[in-house]
Amino acid sequence: MKLAKALLGLLLALCIVAPLSAQKKSLKFHGKPDYYLECQSEALFKVADEGLDAYPPVVGAPIERRLALYNLDGLLHDTRNDNTEAFRGFVTSRVTKLLADLEKPFKRGLRVYKIYNEAFVVRTKNATIAFDFSRCRCRGHKDPIVPTELAEKIAAKCDALFLTHRHGDHVDSYIVDLFVKAGKPVVAAPNVLVDKEGVTHRREEDDIDNFEVKLKSGKSLKVAVVAAIHGKLMNNVYVVTTPDKYTVCHTGDMSGKSNFKWIPTIKDKVAKIDALLVNCWTGSIAKAIPGFDPRYVITGHENEMGHTIDHREAYWLSFTKLANVDYKYVVMAWGEWFTIK
Repeated sequence: MKLAKALLGLLLALCIVAPLSAQKKSLKFHGKPDYYLECQSEALFKVADEGLDAYPPVVGAPIERRLALYNLDGLLHDTRNDNTEAFRGFVTSRVTKLLADLEKPFKRGLRVYKIYNEAFVVRTKNATIAFDFSRCRCRGHKDPIVPTELAEKIAAKCDALFLTHRHGDHVDSYIVDLFVKAGKPVVAAPNVLVDKEGVTHRREEDDIDNFEVKLKSGKSLKVAVVAAIHGKLMNNVYVVTTPDKYTVCHTGDMSGKSNFKWIPTIKDKVAKIDALLVNCWTGSIAKAIPGFDPRYVITGHENEMGHTIDHREAYWLSFTKLANVDYKYVVMAWGEWFTIK
């Protein structure tokens, strides 16, 4: 019954949205299949955006929210939608909403924002921290997915930037320059932007690298770097504790069997993790999570548009992998946020 009601709700919304969004366009589609699909995608992106607003991130997810996310899976696995006006309008809408919330006062708790891919911003009363902030690009296209103007405004709200590994969907030199020019700390793996002035490189191969990062406010972050790998590539896993005593772990693209040499006991060597920001396609995600023992799990890297469709990990796939995990988990779309008290 719930599923039937949810489907009916989305179908009714689509019936309303399609004519409204296409009012200035012809609604005569006979003999114009490409034009029909263009208008349909526009309507579906718009109803997905509205569905996500109506059913924001929660632990697990109601059927209405999953329908909105699965609708996006279908749209984002059809390469005809890559970099289209409808796609870009959807991203701009989502990120604009994220920025609007980021500009509001925040006094209590830990708020995790998902910009795009594994670009997260973590916010407490006394610190706002960015991880792997890149504007990214659709495969075969040059235009940034996250509009530069919005990216600049988000960066201006952040106190520090952490970069896990050197792939372009995680490191954006333009964004790094914004932090460096503003005198804000940037911490990266040793092989990321090697000669870049203003970037601090940290990692100990045989031990956890513990240190503090001083912010312009005078407050400090306590940081632990775990020497993980992404296949054969160096990948820092960051465990960061804010001045407010909230701890976040960002795994970057941690993947590979050798990571399981340290994963099972990492919870005993770092501060208690409030939010584990983990790439959704990491090997044996259900097996890895207990090693971190977080209060909440928040996935990243779904539908990375720079990948081929077989490696654009779907939201439905994240729900499937996490279905039997005995931890609270949240699956977020781009431009969403979740608050932990």
